[in-house]
Amino acid sequence: MKGILILYAPALEEQVMAAMKRVGAKQYTKLPALHGVGGHSEPHLDTQVWPGTNTGIMVVTDESTKDKLLKEMKALKTEYIKEGVKVFVLPVEEEI
Repeated sequence: MKGILILYAPALEEQVMAAMKRVGAKQYTKLPALHGVGGHSEPHLDTQVWPGTNTGIMVVTDESTKDKLLKEMKALKTEYIKEGVKVFVLPVEEEI
């Protein structure tokens, strides 16, 4: 199994959820308001100086769905270059 952590600008909520539906990723954990500093954008710390937050979704799935979801996220990154999408793939060794 693989864990896929998708971090994205809240403006892309509809597009990310549509991509998840297209690949059949029905089970996920949503992280609605994330603060952080990345390498390619301004910080998102929800302060007056650095306003805004990001959203995250964690999906644990099989290899086939992972590949389909990554393809969708690559397309999303290409279409919405300035909005921000980052995806991390993690090994999931156990589920309890």
